Amino acid sequence: MIEIVFALILELNGKMIEHVPKESLKECLRSKRVAKQEVNPQRVVFKCKKVEAEIEVYQGRKRIIKIIE
Repeated sequence: MIEIVFALILELNGKMIEHVPKESLKECLRSKRVAKQEVNPQRVVFKCKKVEAEIEVYQGRKRIIKIIE
């Protein structure tokens, strides 16, 4: 199914390598702050972005299959 969700996006050297759906912008920003504290922020960029994505629900959790831009 296709939904508009907030996604926490991880970019390494300008290339998107991971994306995680979040329920709200508040939750996304909180996760971004925690992630930045645990990772070397010089090479890795975290972004919160509202995206249209193909979503799969697996064991009660949403998962982004593909971001449609």
